[in-house]
Amino acid sequence: MNDLYKIYEEIDEELKFLTTSGVRIKMLASLLEAPKTSTQLKDEIGVGASTVIHSARDLEKEGLLIEKADGYHLTGAGKILAYKLIDVITTIRTVAGEKEFWINHDISDIPPELILKIGALANAKIIRDTPTNLMRGLSLYFKLIRKAKEMRGISSIFHPKFPDVIEKLAERGVEMEFVVTPNVFNTLTQSKYKKRLIGLLERDNFSLYLSEKEIKLAFTVTDFVLSFALYFTDGNFDNSQDLISYEEEAIKWGRELFEYYKSKAKPISAEDI
Repeated sequence: MNDLYKIYEEIDEELKFLTTSGVRIKMLASLLEAPKTSTQLKDEIGVGASTVIHSARDLEKEGLLIEKADGYHLTGAGKILAYKLIDVITTIRTVAGEKEFWINHDISDIPPELILKIGALANAKIIRDTPTNLMRGLSLYFKLIRKAKEMRGISSIFHPKFPDVIEKLAERGVEMEFVVTPNVFNTLTQSKYKKRLIGLLERDNFSLYLSEKEIKLAFTVTDFVLSFALYFTDGNFDNSQDLISYEEEAIKWGRELFEYYKSKAKPISAEDI
């Protein structure tokens, strides 16, 4: 950590330069899309031409952009910092947009490499149960997965409706992969569900993996939606709030999270039951 403090002291002025001007930030983000003239930038950002020109000169002095005949272009350094600024902004948006959710829940089982990409959830919405609709989140979840063409997920909790829904999806040909925790696996191998589980495992479109330990999160990612839930910091699962996103970046994030846990889990076959 001392090394980080030293680095901060070295780049303190550069950091202030990048983060204390909304115009400079917007210009960097805009120029990532394509080179633009001062007129295009002033119209897009909503400031005067003199403000754009002054900010461009500041950015040029720092080696972050250059002016050519067709407008302003980001340099390699400008592109790198612009992408990172966007990442910081979307990360802050993710947390600030649903601050209570992130304060009250345990994120310890989201690996650091996925926390670094948490900005992918910036536009996700929290679906909450209400006093008049205690099953709002679960009802939406079942409605969404019935439309899936492919589905992956981490199952650290069990609901009696899951087997029925999964069997119907399997019959429809939906490609499915699940990582289950030891507690859920023990439930699935009880006499009540054992035969049904074996039937699923004998299908080509269903795969199951067993985690070595309990996982303090649960989610499903399909071809069009991510449905994500966490445990409270007291260790209890929050079945009243579900984070939902239909955005491509969030779906990609969910797939990466699934692959992380799949790589650490043991494949289960019908012969293992």
